[in-house]
Amino acid sequence: MTSSSPSPVHTIEDYSPNLWLTPKVHLRFDLDPHLTVVRADYDVQLNGKLLGPMFLHGEKLEFLSLRLNGAVANPNEYKITDLGLEILQPPGEHFQLTIENRICPDENTSLEGLYKSGSMLCTQNEPEGFRKIVYSVDRPDNMMRFTVTISGDPTYFPVMLSNGNLIRETVPVEGKKEVVWEDPYPKPSYLFALVAGELVETKDQFLTQSGRNVTLKIFVEKGNEEKVGFAFDSLKKAMKWDEDTFGLEYDLDLFMIVAVEDFNMGAMENKGLNLFNAKLVLADKKSATDETFESIMAVIGHEYFHNYTGNRVTLRNWFNLTLKEGLTVFRDQWFTEDMTDPHVKRIKDILFLKEYQFPEDQGPMSHPILPKSYTEMNNFYTVTVYEKGAEVIRLVSEILGRESFKKGLQLYLTRYDGQGVTFEEFVSSMEEAYGKPIPLLRNWYHRKGTPKIQIEERFDSKENEWEFTITDPNPGEYPLVYVNSFAAFDPNGKLLVEEKRIQEGPKDILRIPASSEGEKPILSLFRSLSSPVLVDNFLSKEEIRILAENEPDGVSRFFAFQNLIFSWFAETLLEGDTVSLHEILEVLKSSFQKPWDKTYFSFYLTFPSLGQISEHLQSFDFVKLNQMRNHALRTISQTFTKEFQFLYEENRKTIPTQTKEEIGKRRLKNVALYYLLHDPSRGFEHLAVTQQREAKHMSEEISPLRYLIEVDSAEKETAISNFYDRWKHDALVLDVWFAAQVAFGVNKRSVVEELESNPKFTQKNPNKVRSLYFSFARNPLSFHEETGSGYKLIAERIKQLNGINPQIAAGLAKLFSQASKQKGNLPKIAKRELEEIQNLPQISKDLGEVVGKIIQSL
Repeated sequence: MTSSSPSPVHTIEDYSPNLWLTPKVHLRFDLDPHLTVVRADYDVQLNGKLLGPMFLHGEKLEFLSLRLNGAVANPNEYKITDLGLEILQPPGEHFQLTIENRICPDENTSLEGLYKSGSMLCTQNEPEGFRKIVYSVDRPDNMMRFTVTISGDPTYFPVMLSNGNLIRETVPVEGKKEVVWEDPYPKPSYLFALVAGELVETKDQFLTQSGRNVTLKIFVEKGNEEKVGFAFDSLKKAMKWDEDTFGLEYDLDLFMIVAVEDFNMGAMENKGLNLFNAKLVLADKKSATDETFESIMAVIGHEYFHNYTGNRVTLRNWFNLTLKEGLTVFRDQWFTEDMTDPHVKRIKDILFLKEYQFPEDQGPMSHPILPKSYTEMNNFYTVTVYEKGAEVIRLVSEILGRESFKKGLQLYLTRYDGQGVTFEEFVSSMEEAYGKPIPLLRNWYHRKGTPKIQIEERFDSKENEWEFTITDPNPGEYPLVYVNSFAAFDPNGKLLVEEKRIQEGPKDILRIPASSEGEKPILSLFRSLSSPVLVDNFLSKEEIRILAENEPDGVSRFFAFQNLIFSWFAETLLEGDTVSLHEILEVLKSSFQKPWDKTYFSFYLTFPSLGQISEHLQSFDFVKLNQMRNHALRTISQTFTKEFQFLYEENRKTIPTQTKEEIGKRRLKNVALYYLLHDPSRGFEHLAVTQQREAKHMSEEISPLRYLIEVDSAEKETAISNFYDRWKHDALVLDVWFAAQVAFGVNKRSVVEELESNPKFTQKNPNKVRSLYFSFARNPLSFHEETGSGYKLIAERIKQLNGINPQIAAGLAKLFSQASKQKGNLPKIAKRELEEIQNLPQISKDLGEVVGKIIQSL
């Protein structure tokens, strides 16, 4: 190969259809962990009028041979670089291309392409991993029909899987077995999958609405067979929901999932053969929390829903990643709402958006949902593309209504089946179902940042009405359309009006009749976050309190109470002295009397995290904010000791099942315990110790451990040791153990360094890296410690990971995005550390792009 060339920058303006396509391919794999030979037989056809060179992507491949129409190509007919292979003069408009190369899965720590995980070989090809397996036109707009032959020693590879249907399986000859898979549907290379290894097959069935029996299989490593029941149930629920909601029936007779221990992502929707991070498949009541169970259901739904929104209709280019991801996130959110509690699910989604996506919008990694350029596509698997993309799809559903949205989606999927498209085809389908254009909707895809809405109010005495002007003061070149679901209340909390308005452009005016005394109504705007915006606080503390007690919309009521808590922090910072918690205590007092669902009540009672408070206030004095937070928690604990004791005892006895009632009881018990542990008397720590020891469900076992560590209890070391002794043989449970010890509190650097020496920790496993390094870097008290020791620690680990797994290294580097907002010398220290990373002689494209953007902000 030639020497390395500069990383290209891909821009949306430069996109054009590929000159050559490979509509059909037969792949052959002669498997060996150390030296796998891959052969591709392509049918090639010209995708234009003029013949020109054909380029095939290929990275880190050992080239073996090239044939054109069966004849061995002369070396002067092609050129090999570190980015691929170019056929200089293709032999005609249609021809056969055969190419062979070797790869070493065992040495592939990047976990892209074909790599080794535990006892198996597996692939991860989205977005551009296929080019690390074989020379190919590795673009999403190159749709291929795949036939795959896998050959290997059945001693090591008793199970050999690929997409589609199993066509043939031979009896082992001379120590080798062969299987042949065929996928009847054309797909881009990023959806190709292969898995081979010592796996245990578990089976189930699903009867479709048309009466077909679909075989469901989940493959796991030996010993995990008993942990797949919930995953099967979730899959069948997702399949039925997609049939009932959108009329979408699964299109193959076999659907397979493989649980993989070493996986960069959550899961991958390869056609008919989904690969999952094991933590999102394996679960039982002893080893998985309620949050894990819900994540499994949502992610299994998400990957299954991709069968249509992503696989059957895929992307023309990677700039349109949100077309499949934002749309499918919205579909999995809708599914999970229907399977659980819609108010609670929406609260969770908004909290995630505010804690992760809004900060990304305001930091150096900010980008539009549809990015205009990229160097490394891995860096655009972001909360903006996924979660903000989903919010824009939700906006469309609010404009159309759910029934018209369903018709629009069905039209989109029918019209573009088997094609790679852009967001324009999706929006046009929705407009056709709506019956008219949706002005300014497309601008959501091109405008970066979170819109910040301002409110002005004026009383019109002549008309006896209040006029509220709602303005986006900085629309720039991309004014937007908004859905504003709002309600107005009188000063006693009585509902006066509720309405949904579509605002086209940067300004709208609401007129609300006043009472005979001219009293100003209290507005609740953008209820349930009907548009992904920030709204300037225009309400008094008393008005926020009234909404926190009286808003009938559970989501908006929850966030009103959160805003009341934030207003106390803001006032205390402004005054320079601790102000009264009177309004917060009054709302809490009334909440104990409300007949609310247990799960909802547990969320309502949950006090905002340090990160949530800091982000809302845009204040980054974490030590000061933490002191204030602890004062508030102690005050609430002392004021309502009896109430929390009652809640704890009332919900103490639970059944370890995943019913709504039992999930609610566990959550409410844990929230009550959290407050009791903040009582200055330290008189309730025995409850936590006992709960951890007697727990029959992981949600009851891990929460006391986290709380004892957070309050720095004298019992924490015993709790940490007991948890480890019980779960040291379960890799997925140990991930939460690693995370719990560094996720909160000061001086956690030494804890990280100690845990790194644990024999169960390895930098080669992404789950372990996320549990330890990412958890530490999301702990503001330790990561943003004023001497910069947290920055230095994570920078050193990023350097190490750059040579192991560039994708994970880049993800960890993104957590420096908040450094520019920190006080003192921290921005300078961060810049110095990041510049050292930038100067690494072998810095990856993934890491170099992220670090470069963050340095520019410092």
